[in-house]
Amino acid sequence: PLSPSPQLTAEELSFADAPRPFKNPYYLNRTTAGPGGGGGKRTKALKQIMALERERVDQLLEAKKQQVTGGHDAEARLQQAFHQVVSFASVEAPPSLLPQKRYCDITGLEAKYQDPRSTLRYHNAEVYEVLRTFQPAVIQAYLAVRGQGVVLR
Repeated sequence: PLSPSPQLTAEELSFADAPRPFKNPYYLNRTTAGPGGGGGKRTKALKQIMALERERVDQLLEAKKQQVTGGHDAEARLQQAFHQVVSFASVEAPPSLLPQKRYCDITGLEAKYQDPRSTLRYHNAEVYEVLRTFQPAVIQAYLAVRGQGVVLR
């Protein structure tokens, strides 16, 4: 009573051509959109960005220079205009409200702990074992590198 099943080909079993109702038929990939596949989002190299920024600053300075007329006062105004140009490198920000990060004096990794006896900062127990073997002169040298060296008299 078992009937032989019909033979199916690989193309009939393939899901590649099956409809996908969950995909948006109007979606366009922005990197390949447009004729020839070249439209959409463009990225610029760092050199291009820096060159464009320099051109923008130069144009602003040239406009300021044309407004200013002769004399030593003009040079001072030109310098002031240069300092007023806002660019990525000239933006001044207030100090951070977050606490300053502390780094291990031995490894340079972020320090989670501080030795109360020597006040050296360390990353983990393995570094602490090394730190315990240091002579006072070595400890003073590490503190001096950090800028907290104590002058012993």
